[in-house]
Amino acid sequence: MSGGGGNIGANYVYEIAKPDGLTVGVFSGGYLPQILGSSGVRFDLNNMPIIAGVGETSVVYIRADTGVKAAADILKPLKPIVIGGFTRESNKDLALRMALELLGVPYRYVTGYGGEADLRLAVQRGEINYTSEGLTGYTMGGALMAREGVVVPIYQDGLAGPDGAIVRDPRIDLPSFREFFKTAKGTDLSGPLGEAFKISAAVRSLGRFLVAPPKTPIAAVEILRRGFRDTFEDAEFKTESERALGFQLVAFVGDDAQKVNAAVFRSATGPVRDALKKMTAE
Repeated sequence: MSGGGGNIGANYVYEIAKPDGLTVGVFSGGYLPQILGSSGVRFDLNNMPIIAGVGETSVVYIRADTGVKAAADILKPLKPIVIGGFTRESNKDLALRMALELLGVPYRYVTGYGGEADLRLAVQRGEINYTSEGLTGYTMGGALMAREGVVVPIYQDGLAGPDGAIVRDPRIDLPSFREFFKTAKGTDLSGPLGEAFKISAAVRSLGRFLVAPPKTPIAAVEILRRGFRDTFEDAEFKTESERALGFQLVAFVGDDAQKVNAAVFRSATGPVRDALKKMTAE
């Protein structure tokens, strides 16, 4: 069920689908529309049992001719930084902009690119010099530009663990933004934007996730969770994942997924929501 950036399907599962264990919703990026109060959102992810989710970090890279190779370099790049993104409300754009706002680095912002391939071309042409890709896309695209010396990967956005803390995605050897920020600035993330970045990381932890309609019997929910847990632990499935993706999936199932979900909304305080809304309007 497509349309409305996924909101139509999410509203259907929340309002109409029977809570009988036979219908689930597969969502991608449903948090920001709810947190930002976007029009058309009637679902509430706090009231929908989460079955499982898979996540991956984003890899942030910058053109090599900016001179940025280490955390301290980002504070004084040789060229002005130009961000490239998709839309003002996308998690990609917000994470890139939040990072530079937190670091206190001036930038120019260009959005509206149609996909990762368009962003890579824009980087190669020099239209933009700072963007990100999910780990899968980076492995197949951005990593080639890094090997050619066009760009330098500088950090990963990281994932949010069940306790809400930002941690490294272990599948790529890059510091999380939290670590990168501390190295560059000598302090920890703080303030509304620092909390907002935790939401961004949690969105990546549940980049694709499954939910059941409200009031679905817990016995049915647990059967579904067990099925996904067994799948993620299956040796044949792991082998196929390694063959197709080049790495294993990072999965959050059952209680762990619910804890990541809860961490998102703990961070989404009034000041954090206001900071995000302000950023999407600029």
